[in-house]
Amino acid sequence: MTEVFVNPECPFSLKSFDLLAQLKKNSRKKDFYLTNEEDFKNYIEQPFQQLYQLIIAQLSGEIIKQINTNIQLDSYLTEPYFEYNLFLKQMETQWNNAQFFIRIIENGLWFGLYISERSVNRQKFIKNLQNNTTLKEILLQNTRIHENLSFYSESSQQISTINRLADWLKIVARQKSATKCIQATRYLTFYQILTFDYQQLTNEIKQVFEGIFPIFLVATCDEPITAIEEYLHQTNIKNGKYYCRQGVNKYQEGNYQDAIKQFDIALEQAPNIADAYRYRGKVKAELGHTDDAISDYNYLLLIQPKNYEVYDERGQIYYKLENDEKAIDDYNQSLHINPNFALAYYHRGLTYLELNNQQKAFEDLYRATELFDKEKDVDNYEEAERILKTIYPDYSEPLFTEINQNIRSKGLRISESILRRYHLALKTRKFVILSGTSGTGKTWLTKAYAEVVAAEYLLVPVAPNWTTNEDLLGYFNPMDKEYHYTAFSLFLEKAAQEYEQAQTEKRTPKPYHLILDEMNLARVEYYFAKFLSVMEVRMREGLAQIELASEKQILLPPNLYFIGTVNVDETTHNFADKVYDRAQMIELEVCRNDLFEHLGEVDYREILMEVWDNLHLVTPFAFRVLDEINNYVNEAKVLGISWEEALDEQLLQKILPKLKGADDRVGEALKAFVDIAENKFNLSHAKASKMLKTFEQHGFTSYF
Repeated sequence: MTEVFVNPECPFSLKSFDLLAQLKKNSRKKDFYLTNEEDFKNYIEQPFQQLYQLIIAQLSGEIIKQINTNIQLDSYLTEPYFEYNLFLKQMETQWNNAQFFIRIIENGLWFGLYISERSVNRQKFIKNLQNNTTLKEILLQNTRIHENLSFYSESSQQISTINRLADWLKIVARQKSATKCIQATRYLTFYQILTFDYQQLTNEIKQVFEGIFPIFLVATCDEPITAIEEYLHQTNIKNGKYYCRQGVNKYQEGNYQDAIKQFDIALEQAPNIADAYRYRGKVKAELGHTDDAISDYNYLLLIQPKNYEVYDERGQIYYKLENDEKAIDDYNQSLHINPNFALAYYHRGLTYLELNNQQKAFEDLYRATELFDKEKDVDNYEEAERILKTIYPDYSEPLFTEINQNIRSKGLRISESILRRYHLALKTRKFVILSGTSGTGKTWLTKAYAEVVAAEYLLVPVAPNWTTNEDLLGYFNPMDKEYHYTAFSLFLEKAAQEYEQAQTEKRTPKPYHLILDEMNLARVEYYFAKFLSVMEVRMREGLAQIELASEKQILLPPNLYFIGTVNVDETTHNFADKVYDRAQMIELEVCRNDLFEHLGEVDYREILMEVWDNLHLVTPFAFRVLDEINNYVNEAKVLGISWEEALDEQLLQKILPKLKGADDRVGEALKAFVDIAENKFNLSHAKASKMLKTFEQHGFTSYF
């Protein structure tokens, strides 16, 4: 099959249609099916059944009253296809009568209305339409025709694209019509199907069935006008909603038994009123009838599969039943649909608290407080905050909104999305690598963030000659029988001591942020090898021990965070996959607008940005270089030197040394620089011209 995008939530897959295609080609179809029966069930029959249940759960109650939905999936191996057929409930013989159908074949999905030429319904359809202008008008005004709906006709008369339904009704209503079968159907190719999720596919089929249901009524009812009007006015739904409202009032009054009676009547009138299931489920849960409550919520989720609040409410029932695993599954599903639903975080946090998973409880409850605060939900915010303090009473991390605001107040130019990614990466992995052009603010970010969250902070510059764990951790000297610490290993001990003491005192340990600056100047997998292994243990178990020497171990606690900063150039080493697997990688990109604003109202801002525009792809520079240039120019002004002369010197001393290599872009950048500097900056123009001449002669250039 041709490659196609497959929605991960689509009920079917390429395998589904491949199986049907193979079945069609196979001369011994039944044997092929039996050999691959498990695959047919997993890839076709079971997802088709789930799709069918969703469709039935969401069809109009008036349709459900008329047709028989308690049916099984039919398989026709000789054709081959799998199909659901929905007939009128009171029909004794079905196969020759009006039916809605959904059929999956090797190329797609076919669905709609079918009335056989031998059907009594076909004769009734013709009889009802003949000489009944009112009925035709009702059909034309109230039948909703999907633009891709196909009308079957063998008549020589053409069906126009403008008046499709009117033309088709004229053809099929003739007593001696050439149209033997009455069909109004839609076809979806498997390419289309695979881009849909369950709900989208349900909506496509539901719209067709509900849109052409008046045609079905004309073929099956003796009084079609009355039936269509009842369907269109949905009298039963109105009555159902009335009884549902009465039930809600009784529920709010605390009259639970009468509330259930009202909800029962509502669902008899209209089987798909979502609120009736929801509130009846609430009432039953409060009465302790948990199995019945869960049953109502299960059916409600067939009607509203994307209702994140319902998953949360069902999760609370499981929580009360102490079925924590199912409760967490429901909270997860709620948050999958709506990642910003505060109550689901709150309830999941309480569940993790019951499971003694303090870390996850803290993270969920903390996230809940952030969202409650944003929503101005004071009561829930205060309750979540109170529970948080019982878990971690002494240390409380600021809200992300506070972190963002405080860091920006320090003058660090960084997007909120990058800061959020850094914030979340620390929480989820505890090992983050920040990459980007030198001078983009990587180290500045680590320090500013640590200050805002009140974390202990240590910056350890990595040396190019580090090759072993001892370079980082220190070593045990057998001569003096002492362990020779490094600043790094001392910081580890302090973090471990803080954690152990906090556990004893039943309080929150303070976070410790350990920064490996320019960590790829040496090979990370050499000097950081012990940590790469132990970090996985900590991720799984929450704690781990790391060996400093044969008789000396230190705890690697959950309050210890590792952050590495890296610059990527010819002086650095690439990372092994083992490092990428254990870290969250975030790249800090330089935004031109940020650089422009960072320069401020200086006379040379436009010129310097023109230099950046033409050179940054070959020789990137960022905030640090701009700051140095600004400082240099300001100091030069004290000596009476013009900014033009000072900037010329800085272009010579800070920018041109970066331009080197044999890349064609180096030559293009030099040409652009020569044009910019001509008649403005004599020193840098002369040097750039010389470098350009070398490049044109040898295909390579450098500052020296």
